[in-house]
Amino acid sequence: MGDAGVLSNQTVTVENRRITRIGPSEAGAVPTNAFTVDGTGKFLMPGLSDMMTHTNGVENDLLVYLANGVTTIRIMGLDPPAIFQWRDEIAAGLRVGPNISVMWPMTEATLQEFVWGAERATRGGRRWARTPEEAEQLVVEAKKAGADGIKSHGQPTEVFVALLESAKKHGLTFDGHAPDDHIFCQIRDTCAYENPTAAWNDYRAMNAGAIAHVEELIKMVELLDPETREASPDSIRHMAQDVADDGLWVSTTIHLFRSIVEQSADLEGTLAAMSELRYVHPAVFDSMGWGPGSNYYVGLGAQPWYPGYSKSQEDMLLALSEVGALIISGTDAPLAILVPGFSLHDELETMVDIGMSPFDVLRTSTYNAALYLDQVEEFGTVSVGKRADLVLLENNPLEDITRTREIAGVMAQGRYFDRVDLDNMLDMVAKDYEGERTKLTMFKFAYTVTATLVVGALFFVVVRRMRRRGTE
Repeated sequence: MGDAGVLSNQTVTVENRRITRIGPSEAGAVPTNAFTVDGTGKFLMPGLSDMMTHTNGVENDLLVYLANGVTTIRIMGLDPPAIFQWRDEIAAGLRVGPNISVMWPMTEATLQEFVWGAERATRGGRRWARTPEEAEQLVVEAKKAGADGIKSHGQPTEVFVALLESAKKHGLTFDGHAPDDHIFCQIRDTCAYENPTAAWNDYRAMNAGAIAHVEELIKMVELLDPETREASPDSIRHMAQDVADDGLWVSTTIHLFRSIVEQSADLEGTLAAMSELRYVHPAVFDSMGWGPGSNYYVGLGAQPWYPGYSKSQEDMLLALSEVGALIISGTDAPLAILVPGFSLHDELETMVDIGMSPFDVLRTSTYNAALYLDQVEEFGTVSVGKRADLVLLENNPLEDITRTREIAGVMAQGRYFDRVDLDNMLDMVAKDYEGERTKLTMFKFAYTVTATLVVGALFFVVVRRMRRRGTE
């Protein structure tokens, strides 16, 4: 991934979790007694990165990521404190999984959350900061817990700035959504600015460093028509150039918004066609609203303005790529219907479909991820001295991005997993979840029976009292 070319007929040697040699495949290239992987006709590339993820406390996700060639993930909240232990054990070689950068917790401004959100908060994965003082205290606690960074979500300016400044003071990275009073200045009354240009310029002056989604830029861009939420092409170009000039990192999460169209049109059919659905924890499926009746995106995708809104995001991402802005690929899994690991391949394919080159797309998921994490000496390219996080593919992804799915093997920190190993990982996860589904079904049945009996008993008592009063 140093450039868009391919090195042919090469042997890569790994010792003590590091790449120690890259050179022509000739006599004597392979050390004596080395474990050898025959890559004849295949293509070796750096491990992939998903820089916008949540695990919701599901350890099996780590295996699903690895089986998809994802050797680095960035956690963005909604995770229990155990995520720190997982991160450290993986780094020490004591646990199998992708390398983890932890942005923790996800900070909120109000208590008007879903029930599952409040439950996550009790374990620390989601916290509320409603004043600058609470924001400062939250950052101090996150630093003490071992967080690598802080994520802001839905905050007003004063709390957003407090989180940002506190994070910088305590040596933590910062990322998140734009301040809530800076967005949608053309379509709602709560924006603190008369026009989006003023809101955008004010946001730029904060020097946030990173913004969580391309969508957040569209919330601050000038719209051609507020009714359709389609952005002005000139404003897109100007904002994209501003982003590049400022060195602002942008996470993609572009496939999610395309998938919303599918979910809205035929959710049941879409879910039925997803063979990878068996790798989603049943509790996550329910709590994150994947299924009919609880899926928020079904209504969102049916909004008359949604197509224009989605197109604007794709236009913005393409503009960002064209001006050389700093982009990292991320999916926001496991939001519906984003399966951890699998959804990154969907993301890469969507990025190519909107007009980015396969090389530029792969760059967002390899070298750029390392650059963002300030770990270019550790991973991101196949280079001597770097950590051996590698993916062996059957065919060349520079010719067809869908080939990132054709994984022959994955090496994580120098430990190699062939296709059989990876399939065994996935099979184990699927079997785990079959058992979880059975437990969940039994629990729901028991709950329904109990609730029915309680309601029946109450009804009986009420009827008896009414009859008694009638007799009296």
